[in-house]
Amino acid sequence: MDRDTLLPAGFSDKIFPKSQRNSLIIENIVNFFLNYGYLRISPPLIEFEETLLNQGPGLALKNNSFRVMDPISKKMMAVRSDMTTQISRISSKRLAHYPRPLRLSYSGEVLRVNPSGLKLERQIAQVGAEIIGDISCDLETEIIIIGLKVLNELDAGELTLDLNYQNLRLSFLKNIYELPNSELLVKAIEKKDINFLKNNNFPNKKNILNIIKVSGQFTNKNEFLEKLNQDNKRNSYLIHLLEVSSTIKKFFKGINIVIDPLEKSTFDYHYGLTFTIFSKSLHSSIAKGGTYKTINNEDATGISLYVDLLGGMKNIFLE
Repeated sequence: MDRDTLLPAGFSDKIFPKSQRNSLIIENIVNFFLNYGYLRISPPLIEFEETLLNQGPGLALKNNSFRVMDPISKKMMAVRSDMTTQISRISSKRLAHYPRPLRLSYSGEVLRVNPSGLKLERQIAQVGAEIIGDISCDLETEIIIIGLKVLNELDAGELTLDLNYQNLRLSFLKNIYELPNSELLVKAIEKKDINFLKNNNFPNKKNILNIIKVSGQFTNKNEFLEKLNQDNKRNSYLIHLLEVSSTIKKFFKGINIVIDPLEKSTFDYHYGLTFTIFSKSLHSSIAKGGTYKTINNEDATGISLYVDLLGGMKNIFLE
């Protein structure tokens, strides 16, 4: 390759027709959100480091954010690696006087020091929606349903929804972290290594093993509840997870829902319900989201869709 055209790892030119296709996908998604009352905003690509990374969701994004020196102010600046932290700032400051729940949508490029999972790209087109303020089970369900609806509008193929709950996971694991062999135990739980776990003693062992055994395909609430032991049946986080799953099943009867309460979120700022949407046509997730706290300590929930992956699907329908 000509040295004059060599680009850093994880960066590439988007040229016609893919560039046009991706732009159309973004406009289709944002217009879909607009029709459901989500107000479009457009934050800057770069902000002062102390503003972008030192509060709210930004705290969890420090290690994956590029920094540059601003030659005018002589202050360090950071390039956004995820737009959620900017939504947190805008909703908490510029739009603090707007009535809640506040619904926002956005689109833009994000830059990451390290690629995410199997995705090698470090510059990603991100488009999504957020709900801020007094997040309830109904609003968490809404953000998932609107994501599934827009993907169905785009004809993104057969979808699978993975549902998790970070506070539920932490409630099961909190006492395990104090043990000398905590690292091995947590890895075994994440890998669902039943044999290793059965041969070791640790807090909440019976309930954790029960959750691992029942995790997987969700059919209906009653069937899932029957497999839970008495302690887990009384767990409010689990009940919350099942309520969301049941509602989504009513709207999307053919959707594959997988419940895995002990799976770790890819974003450390989530505390409540989290989710990932997969398409059978791809080997990777096409959307992710969950519940978090803004810099004003308000509850918020959102979804991000990955345009570059959607743009690679030949069956995507564009108006």
